[in-house]
Amino acid sequence: MKKVVIFGDLPIATKVAKFISQHDGCEISAVVIGNENPTNNDPWDDELLLEYARAKSIPILSLDELKKTEQSFDLGISCRFSKIIKKEIIDRFGVGIVNFHGGLLPEFGGLYSTVHTIISGSNIGGGTLHWIDEGIDTGNILKRCEFKVQNSDTGYDLFVKTQVALLEGFIEIFESILNGTAIETPLSELIEKGYVSRYYNKDSLNGLRYINLENIDSDASLRIIKAFTFKDYPSAYTKIGNSKIKLSYEKTDDPVSL
Repeated sequence: MKKVVIFGDLPIATKVAKFISQHDGCEISAVVIGNENPTNNDPWDDELLLEYARAKSIPILSLDELKKTEQSFDLGISCRFSKIIKKEIIDRFGVGIVNFHGGLLPEFGGLYSTVHTIISGSNIGGGTLHWIDEGIDTGNILKRCEFKVQNSDTGYDLFVKTQVALLEGFIEIFESILNGTAIETPLSELIEKGYVSRYYNKDSLNGLRYINLENIDSDASLRIIKAFTFKDYPSAYTKIGNSKIKLSYEKTDDPVSL
């Protein structure tokens, strides 16, 4: 029986927990919560992982508590977990820890992957399942969960599609992860094949939301508007005089072709 620990907060983590709980070869030994009151934009109505764990009497640990426990574990699953998992915790897992990254690697490492995917003009979106190592988004890739970016896709659309693709991709390869037959691809191998390696930090959106009126009728500006159309998050904007004009993308029956 494989002992599994799930790291996460949001419904996608709960989805994974429910899937694991139905697997005859696994048991959920604990969950690790990064944020008890996360912003939830997931496309499912499932409860937060904390609520699910409480209802099922699954042990709830902090990272420090996990580090100090004498219990051994087999597999960790980091489902959009909000904290960095360090080597001393990684080493506690016999099989390793799988991460759900919200962008394609190596092209969109770091933060705000869906925004940068649209702004870059990429016609392929998705997320990446990879092993966690001591770096950030640098572990061997298990699966690139790809989908085609549609002309009408906004930042939120890509976010939703990415969560679904990650969950479906994880379920698809889970057995191979458990039995040790999963195919791993080092990032360096993809880079050698011509994939561009990028990393976006917390400041990578600075200055990108503003669109000069002189450039507003351009493909690049339209991509920016789409990218920042994401529920209640700050939108793209322009200025007329001293007035700030918010810009958001509204879909029509005739999507604009980029």
